[in-house]
This record gives sequence, structure tokens and C-alpha cells, in this order.
Amino acid sequence: MGALMDIKTLWGLRFQEYYGKMFRYYSIIGANVVYFFLIISSIFIYYFNLFLQWIPPQISVEVILSLFVTFILKQTKVRSFVKRADIVFLLPLEWGLKQYFIKSLLYSFVIDVLKLLSFITVFLSIFLKTTNISFSILFFMVGIVAYNILMKWGEQWLENHVQFVLHRLSRFFSIYLMCYFLLKSDWIFMLVLMCANFIYLIFYRKKRSLNWQWLIDEEESALLSNYKFINIFMDVLNLKRSFRNRRLLIMILKRCIPYSQNNTFLYLYSHLFVRYNDFFYLYLRLTLIGLFLNYAMPTSAWVFNLLILFMTGFQVIPLQHEIKRSVLLYPIPKSQIKNSFLKFILAILCAQFFILYFAMFIHTSTAKISPLVLGSLFVYVFVNFFLSKRINVSESAIKE
Repeated sequence: MGALMDIKTLWGLRFQEYYGKMFRYYSIIGANVVYFFLIISSIFIYYFNLFLQWIPPQISVEVILSLFVTFILKQTKVRSFVKRADIVFLLPLEWGLKQYFIKSLLYSFVIDVLKLLSFITVFLSIFLKTTNISFSILFFMVGIVAYNILMKWGEQWLENHVQFVLHRLSRFFSIYLMCYFLLKSDWIFMLVLMCANFIYLIFYRKKRSLNWQWLIDEEESALLSNYKFINIFMDVLNLKRSFRNRRLLIMILKRCIPYSQNNTFLYLYSHLFVRYNDFFYLYLRLTLIGLFLNYAMPTSAWVFNLLILFMTGFQVIPLQHEIKRSVLLYPIPKSQIKNSFLKFILAILCAQFFILYFAMFIHTSTAKISPLVLGSLFVYVFVNFFLSKRINVSESAIKE
């Protein structure tokens, strides 16, 4: 009887534990960067509207909005709040956990509905250009969210990579087509497609045991994404990072950075940057986004370039804490370590800026000195006056 009572209250306890921890982090973030978010959001909304106006008339707005909605829903994680130890302690009680996972699915469903409603609210003027936002539209949007959650839940029983790829493709195109027909007000196609998808989920649903490893991986992935976002603004201890060797880039680094004691930490930070997927892919993504925006809106390219440089430099700051304590055995002053990190950031930001400037120059076919001078000055001031105050290489800040 006691075990059953514990199972019934377990989800609520896990929920409270998670949000108690997140509240502490986000209250600190909210108190410090709320105005930054408001400014960035306003700039994003303004230029997103300009981007939609730039889209060729052959491409309808419904196509773009459907892609954005599909992208938002594709990021779904089924939050079950399970822990790695549960695979041992809760596995024997799996028969009594039905209500626990129903609550998890409902919670994930509510979170996705709120995300979608937030997106519609922010871009309401754009949605109103394509369709009238009515109760029926919102009802079917909620139905699409429910379908997406159930499809995501079904991933745990896929047996091989081929099934996984086909499942993901089916989920992507189903969501996209339903959103597209909904925004186009093609109700017949919308209803037929939605009914077919839900019939598939009902008739092909089998009673199977839970895939605990999938549940744990899904929860840890969601937590990691959350902590990575928090880590942009404050240090999160013991944050796990994935990495790849990237031998070719490491060989290039060895040739580019002279072999000397002064360059020890410059090489180490560059090495970490290249190997850690978080930082390397972040840099790559932001650079590609900048190249696309330089092509799409060349007249406003300099604004985006400065914004991307700021975002890159700001989000690379946590790399300073990725060096292990044992590295402090090197007889190098802390000031030199800090200067090495600043030199490293200066190098990657200069490289990124010249890539973006070159793209803008190629597109406009005119060499403008003012964006070059402004960007170079911004990088110098940003690194030496803004980032330098946020670099702390003291022993307490370095990981074990």
C-alpha cells in the first residue's frame, strides 16, 4: 500500500524538484537580462517581418509559417522526469506507473501548446494575413500538437536506424502538411490527413514494455538543453559535453599557432573549441545564419553581423571553465591565461566577421569601408572592454 502511495505522488514530487531547481536559475537570469531579451526579441520580430516581405511572391507565407511551426514541434521532448537509477528501482513497478506516464505526456502536451500559442501571439499579424484565427483553427492546432506528442512517444519502440529515419520523415511531413492545409483553410485535406494519422496511431498501437533507456536518454537530453541555455548566462557545474576528434582541424591549429610557452593556453582553448560540439556547432550555425541574412537583406547586413558577433562571443565565455585543474601545474600566471583566452575569442570573432563581410561584399559588389571599420572596432571593444570583465580563470572557476 505504501509503495502504491509513493508511485501516485512520485510524479508531483519530481515535478516540484525540477521546477524548484529551475526557478533558482531562471530567477537570477530574469533579474539580469530581461531587458536584453526584450531588445533582442523586438529586433528579431522587426527583421523577421522584413524577411517575410523579402520572400519571393512565388512562395506563399503559409509555406514559411508551416515550416516554422513544424520546426517548433520537431524539438519536442517527452518530459518524464525519470532518473538513471529508476531503471533499477522502478522497473519492477512498471505495471503501476501508467498514471505517471500519462501525466508526463499531458505535461509535454501542455508545454508544446504554450510554445505554439506564444509563437502565434508574437506573429499574430502575419497569421492574420493568411487566415482568420478562430476557435476551430486553434482546436486543430491542438490536435496537431497531440499527434506530434504521440508520434514522439512511439519512437521508443523503433528497432533500427531505418525505422527511426522513416518515422522522423513521416512525422515531419505529416505535421507540415496538416499545418499548411490548416493555414490555407483546405478543411477537407486537413481533416482527411488528420483522421488518417490518428487512425494509424490507434490501430498500429501495441502493448509493449517501456523502453527505459529511451526515457532516460530523452529526459537527460532535455535537461542538457536547458542547462546549456542557462550556462550562457551563468556557470552550471558538471555540464556534460559531447566532442569529436576533428584531427584535420587540430593539425591545422598546430601549424597556425607557434610552438611556445606563451601560446600554451591559446592552443588549449583553440583545441577545446574545435573538439567540443557545443561550441564548434554554435559557431558554425551562427556563421551560416549570418551568411544567409547577408544574402537575404544586404541593406541591414551590418546590424545582423554585429548581433551575430555579440551572440558568438557571449556564448563562448563558458569555454574558459572547461580546462581541468591539473593544467594549472603549468608555471604560467593567471593574467597570461586570461590574455590567452581573450586572444582566442578575438581570433574567432575576427575570422567570423571577415567571413560575413566578404559575403556582404560579394553580394553587393561594392567595397564599403564603413562596415569594415565599424565591425573591426566593435570586435576590439567587445573583447577588450566587455568580455574581459567576464573572464575569470581563478582556480575555483576551473573544473575538476
